[in-house]
Amino acid sequence: MSLENLTLGTEIRDARERAGYTVAKIAQITRIRETLINDIESDNFTSCGGNAYARGHIRTIAKVLKINADLLIEKFAQSTGDFDRPMIDLLEENHLVKPRAQRPAISYKSLASVAAGVVALLIAVPAVISLFPSNETLPVAPSSQGAVPSTTDQNSQVVATKTTGVSLVVTGISGKSWIGIQDASGAQIFSGSIKVGESKSFAEDQLLQVTIGNAAAVSLNVNGKEIGTPGGVGEVVRLSFTPDNSNNG
Repeated sequence: MSLENLTLGTEIRDARERAGYTVAKIAQITRIRETLINDIESDNFTSCGGNAYARGHIRTIAKVLKINADLLIEKFAQSTGDFDRPMIDLLEENHLVKPRAQRPAISYKSLASVAAGVVALLIAVPAVISLFPSNETLPVAPSSQGAVPSTTDQNSQVVATKTTGVSLVVTGISGKSWIGIQDASGAQIFSGSIKVGESKSFAEDQLLQVTIGNAAAVSLNVNGKEIGTPGGVGEVVRLSFTPDNSNNG
């Protein structure tokens, strides 16, 4: 039977047996419970505690068995129906981030009414103003003979404006990971995946809330300072960064 026709669990089990590993040995290496490994090999992912955790377990096992983790994740997505769902939805489903605030829907009819009102005001206001004569006198230009007062103090010093805010650069260094970025209000800034060699930059005034689905796959740079990899293979981490580079995760 070709690998394409194998189920996710069957492919993991066959790879384990070819490598000469028992379930107990895989559990010892990965620190994943034997019962979970048996369930995964039986294509039963309900005991993993959620799809985000299941993906992490699959990647960890694949790394030990030296098989293609991305292909296994594709099979997992196809079998669970989460292939096209944003990572932020999966994280919310598994209670790893707080739900996003729902923005009220705006009616196109309401927008059209507002636009019509603005156009009417732009037409009516100049017409009304033109009915009233202006009593303002034009300003008199200063005499060329008079000295113009200087607005610059020779003893004053230019003070540089202090840069505020928090910046974050996420770089893929190993495998593939999912990241979700939210601002101080909990509004979603970004939700998606990052691959090896890919970098994404984010900036906010007060706070960046970061959720990473596979912490060992990325390296972080916060406010210009390298802080490295935030966690282990398949580990889901939640971090918060402020302008002073503090991490409240």
